[in-house]
Amino acid sequence: MHTKSTAPLVIWQDKYALGLDEIDEQHKTLFNIMNHIWEGIVHNADAASMIGFLEELERYTISHFTEEEVFMRGIEYPNIDSHIAQHHTFVQHITNEKIKAQRGQKVSLELLHFLRNWLVNHILVEDKRYEVHFHSGKRSKSILGRFFAKLR
Repeated sequence: MHTKSTAPLVIWQDKYALGLDEIDEQHKTLFNIMNHIWEGIVHNADAASMIGFLEELERYTISHFTEEEVFMRGIEYPNIDSHIAQHHTFVQHITNEKIKAQRGQKVSLELLHFLRNWLVNHILVEDKRYEVHFHSGKRSKSILGRFFAKLR
């Protein structure tokens, strides 16, 4: 059975780039996972597939956010607590939807629109803030600080 390809829900644009290659690649992967979920909804994928997509999104998001938080600590980002709280809210939203799917509910389009809008806004606003902080050089010369300074 051949299924038609669906236009992606979210497409990477240069304006999303932070200039931090590893983080930019992780953001692109998050977009790809969300597009898989979108394809699943459009093509009425079975429940097991949708749960698998949500589990993948949950795992990858937690991994990405953990790496991002380590980076923010390393550059002594002053707004880290607020940023981490936003990460927790996003992951909780995914987890709640995964639980609903495991209970037999269909994955909603509203979830995908929320995830897309949240992620795009988070990259353009919140992540850009730590990128600016990173490039400003406003941090101590601790061992970690010197290590991250060499990455610039």
